Amino acid sequence: MTVANGKVNPAPKRYDVPLGSTVRLTVNSDVVDEVHLHGYDVEETVRPGNPAVITFKADQPGLFEVETHESKRTLFQLQVS
Repeated sequence: MTVANGKVNPAPKRYDVPLGSTVRLTVNSDVVDEVHLHGYDVEETVRPGNPAVITFKADQPGLFEVETHESKRTLFQLQVS
């Protein structure tokens, strides 16, 4: 997942994640920002050349958004079931 020139690539969409699986998210950006996984309350700082990497166990079922805090962009949704 990359945020560059104010655009998210690939375009935001929903990903299905099996309950109980280990998930690793990597987000690159051309600006400093915070990447936040709602519902799990996990945040990581992303900087140009230094991606945010979030690894977590998908142990809570539901639909969760991953977004940037400063630019308020939705990156994608995770459907854990």
